[in-house]
Amino acid sequence: MKENLDAYQAAYTEQFPYHWDEELLLMAYAQKIVEQLRGRSSLKLLSLGIGGQRVSRTMLEQLDIAEYHILEGSQEIIERYRAETSLPTSVTIHHTYFENAHFEPTFDAIEMGFVLEHVDDPGLILRRFRAFLKPGGVLFASVPNARSLHRLLGQAAGFMQDIYALSQFDRELGHKRYFDSQSITQLVEESGYTLLHKMGLVLKPLTTSQLRQLSLGERVEKAFIDVGYEHPDIANGILLIARVA
Repeated sequence: MKENLDAYQAAYTEQFPYHWDEELLLMAYAQKIVEQLRGRSSLKLLSLGIGGQRVSRTMLEQLDIAEYHILEGSQEIIERYRAETSLPTSVTIHHTYFENAHFEPTFDAIEMGFVLEHVDDPGLILRRFRAFLKPGGVLFASVPNARSLHRLLGQAAGFMQDIYALSQFDRELGHKRYFDSQSITQLVEESGYTLLHKMGLVLKPLTTSQLRQLSLGERVEKAFIDVGYEHPDIANGILLIARVA
């Protein structure tokens, strides 16, 4: 039986306790996609999921896109996106499970930001969508990092026994697993890709509640993003940029 993905839509609103984390991660992720693709014309792009909308909006604002397809399994998230965003005619939204999607190999880039921790078989998704990239096409894949600095410190302090264990909030987001730098790299390479870049997404030294209490401001938040890129092993998220092997 297929999973009811509408059940997770509340986790992609500003009321979710970890909305701040999600926003920083997606800002960092979207920035690197734009950096990699900027300057290329008439791009054909594919996104797996709408999520918090930041990634698709950033790409639409900053890239020259001829054709943009978005796959989303939650009808409620699609309806909210259409209501909150004025979409150009280049955008096509498909209400479907990722496992059911089919395209010709025409995409310049496929992005699956914070997707592989949600699906039943992440290797199947990586292999399936590899076939939709045209020669020279690029994959952008990001995942939360089990070995983020704040999780390692929490374990060392005795607050967390297993850094790979899912929390209540992970489950509310629909997470099924945690990756680390080594395991996500191995999975992508075993799925037929050649790794081009590996980066960290957001250095997070303390828990969300602790950081929010400090009211550090945008300059420090930007520093978390900028420093995080250089530390994929301990950043809050991991970004892999790859091409077909």
